[in-house]
Amino acid sequence: MTTAPGMEVALRQEFLTWPYGLLNTVWLLAMHATVFAALWFAPPVMAVIVCVIHQRMLSEWFHEATHWNLLPDRRWNDRLADLLIGPFNGTRVQNNRPGHFQHHAARAYFLPEDPDTAKAAATTRRELRQGLLRDLSGWTALSAFIRAAGSGAAGKSAAGKSSSSEWLWLGALALLHGAGFAATVVAGRWELYPLYFGSLLTLYPVANRLRLYAQHAEIKPDGTVHLNGSTASRTCQAGLLEQVLLHGPMIMYHHEHHARPVLPYRALRGLARQSAAQAADPNVTVRSGWQLTAGLLRSLR
Repeated sequence: MTTAPGMEVALRQEFLTWPYGLLNTVWLLAMHATVFAALWFAPPVMAVIVCVIHQRMLSEWFHEATHWNLLPDRRWNDRLADLLIGPFNGTRVQNNRPGHFQHHAARAYFLPEDPDTAKAAATTRRELRQGLLRDLSGWTALSAFIRAAGSGAAGKSAAGKSSSSEWLWLGALALLHGAGFAATVVAGRWELYPLYFGSLLTLYPVANRLRLYAQHAEIKPDGTVHLNGSTASRTCQAGLLEQVLLHGPMIMYHHEHHARPVLPYRALRGLARQSAAQAADPNVTVRSGWQLTAGLLRSLR
């Protein structure tokens, strides 16, 4: 798949207009309204399912914002991401960029050089079980939060600036969530915070691990699947259930995204349709990430 630089600029300008930025903002607000309503009115099991879906979608919008694809203006892109996404995952978008751009610079995945995928590396089933236990214990999510916060502070220090804004950010988060939790206690619904943030700390990392496997696990010619040192970046033309739980349209066109990371997801969708001839290569396109993950389990010993 090739795209001339001029065409790339044109596609970005076409799919990252202010009307699209407004639509992105409306999507974020609608997502938040839906999860608040589910937490308040739905039974706990249904509420947790909605939380997991909200967290998956929110991570994809955060990914778009990391690439400055939320709004046309970069400063307002970051402000909107910090306002509408940061309070949920606790991370400023600018702090996410160093690690994620390191992922895009990597030539192979599930190695220490790539912080995005290294945490999901496994060469044996025992290592996979240990990774899943880290996910379910909350350690994966907490370490990612600490790493992003440290990256932001280090970046400011390297630039010769004060890291006071990082402390202000953490202080604002503490005040916001302290007030939010107090409000739920007063309303007699203290369980809302544990439902959402408990699932964010435990279930979301598992879903993200499976998504990383679907995107970057490499399928060898003999059909076995391996992780460490993989060079695959894959588009998953997933079915509805897989899109709802693992990777929606904002992240599913991952082969195209790694080829043209500057483009918003709406442009990548069009490129994926044009590159249908590549579908025969399972390291470029697959129909189901579930099947790929099952292949990984069979391949690990």
